[in-house]
Amino acid sequence: MTGKPLSTAKKRDKRARPKSPERSYSPAVAAILSLIPGLGHAYVGRPRRGLIVAIPWIAVIVAVLLVVIFDHHALLFAATGSTAWLTDLTLVLLGLLVCHAFVVVDAYWLAGGSLRGIRKAPRGVRFAGPVMIGIVLATSVLYGEAASVTYSGVNALSNIFAPAPIFIAGNGTPGPSSSMPLDDNAIDTLPPDPTASGSIGASGSPLATKAPVVYSLGDLPNFTGTATNWAADGQLNVLLIGIDAGPGGSRYSGLRPDSMILLQVDIATGRAAMYGIPRNMINVPLPPASAAHYACHCFGAGPGQLNADFLIDYLWNEAANVHPSWYAQYGTGNSTTSKFLRGLGALQGAVSELANVQVDGTVVINLPGFVALINALAPNGLSIDVPYEVKQEKGYGYEPANGGKDVYNIDIKAGQQIMNGTVALEYARLRHVVGYDSDYYRMKRQQLVLRAVRDQVDPCALLPQVPAILNALGGSVWTNLPESDAPTIAALAAKIGTSNTADYSLDPTTTGAAYDMLDSTSLAKIRGIVANGLNTVPAGIGGGSSGGGGLSC
Repeated sequence: MTGKPLSTAKKRDKRARPKSPERSYSPAVAAILSLIPGLGHAYVGRPRRGLIVAIPWIAVIVAVLLVVIFDHHALLFAATGSTAWLTDLTLVLLGLLVCHAFVVVDAYWLAGGSLRGIRKAPRGVRFAGPVMIGIVLATSVLYGEAASVTYSGVNALSNIFAPAPIFIAGNGTPGPSSSMPLDDNAIDTLPPDPTASGSIGASGSPLATKAPVVYSLGDLPNFTGTATNWAADGQLNVLLIGIDAGPGGSRYSGLRPDSMILLQVDIATGRAAMYGIPRNMINVPLPPASAAHYACHCFGAGPGQLNADFLIDYLWNEAANVHPSWYAQYGTGNSTTSKFLRGLGALQGAVSELANVQVDGTVVINLPGFVALINALAPNGLSIDVPYEVKQEKGYGYEPANGGKDVYNIDIKAGQQIMNGTVALEYARLRHVVGYDSDYYRMKRQQLVLRAVRDQVDPCALLPQVPAILNALGGSVWTNLPESDAPTIAALAAKIGTSNTADYSLDPTTTGAAYDMLDSTSLAKIRGIVANGLNTVPAGIGGGSSGGGGLSC
C-alpha cells in the first residue's frame, strides 16, 4: 500500500482542523469604556492590565477617602491657602491627562483598532479611529481645563500673598475736576465743629483746631504693626480694609481706606467681634517711634494745622510720601512696594494703638475685588434684610467699581433683598443717603454684608470652587498674613458663625468723641470696648460642640 507516512497525515489533519472562533471586540466600544480607566481593558478580556492602568485613579480615590474619613477639614484648609497644594494638584491633573490618553489608546489597540490604512478599513474600524481620537481629546480638554483652573488659583494666591498688591501700581489717575458733579465717594468732609476757634470752610471742615489732646508717650504700647507669633495672645486680630483704588475717577491715592473693620477672634472658642473704625477719626494714637514727631503724640493737628488733614484715612499717604522717615520702622525706600508697606504698617500700628491689641495682619480688597468676591461666594446673590431704605441724595454721584460714569439713582428698598456683588457694594459703600447720611450708618451696613456672607456661605461647599473663586478675584485681594498660616487661619474662620459674632461701631455715639476727634477719655472708652468686646458673645453656639460653633464641615 502506498501513501504518505501516518505522521504526515496527522499533521495535515491538524492543520486542516478549524480553529475555535475567537471573540471579536469593538475598538470604538473599548475606547468609550476607557472614559472610566480600566473598564475598556476589562471589556477586551484584559482585566489584570485594566487594574494596573487604573492604579493612578485608585490611588487618588483612596487618598481622598482617607482624608475625608480621618481629617476631612485638611483638604479644605490646604486648598484655601496653599500654593504648594494647588501646584501639586495641577501636576497631578497633568499626569492623569497623560495616563488617561495612554489608557484610551491602549484599550483601543488591544481591541484590534489601528490608524494604519484607516481609509481602506471596514466601516466599523473606520468609525472606531475617530471615536478613539475624540475620546482622547475630550479627556485632554477635561484634565487641561481643571489644571488651568488650579494653576490660575496658584497665580491668584501668589498675588494675594505677594510683597505688595498688584492693584496698587499705576494709580496715577488725577482726581476729578472741580467742574464735575459732587462724587459721593471722593469727598471727605467733617461736620462743622461749634467749639472750633476759627471759621468754618465751605466744605464744612474746621479751619482751626481746638486745644489739641496730648497723649503721654509712656502710656503708648510699642506695637510694631507686625505680629511675629499671632496666636501667642490667644487671639487673631485682623484689620479688614476696603480701599478706593482702581481705574479712573477719585481712586488715585494708592491706598485710601474706604472702610476699616477690626476683626477680633478668640482662638479657643471661635467667638468673634467686628469693630467698625470711622475713616474720619482724628487724634489716633501712634506707636512711640512715630508719635514723638507730633505735638499730640498722635496723628492729629498741631498749632496752625487743620484737623481735616489728619483723618486716619490719610495716614497711609503721610507715612508713604509726606514724612517717610517718621515711619522708618515700617521700611524705607521710594518704590511702589516700599511706600505701600510703609503706609500699611503705619495704619496697622495706629489701629493696634487705638484698640490696645496687637493687629496681627491686614486683608486688603479693592472695589472690583469686592464685587467679584460676592459674585463668586454667592452666585445666586446675598439675601440681606435691609433695615431702612438706602436712597441716594440728589446732586451726589456714585462712582462704580469699574471706574465708569457716576450713578445718581441708587435706591435699595427696606426689607429682604437679594443682592449681587454690584448691588452689595452699593449698599455697603454709598454715602449721602437720604435720612441716614453718615459714615456710621455706612459702617453698620458693611458689617451687615459681612455677616450675610458668613451666614449664607458654607466654606465646605465651596471646596471644589476654591481655585475658580481665587481666579475670579483677579488679584483684587491682598494680605500680609503668612501663607504658611493660611490653612490654620481658614480653620479658625470656619468656627465663626453669625450667632457667635458681635458688632461694634467706634463712632461718636459709642465713644463720646466729638466728631471723631479722640481725646484721652474717648480713647480709653474704645480700648475698654475692645477689651470686653468678646464677653457678650456666647461660646459654643454656631453649629458644633467644640468652641464657638465648631468647624462647619
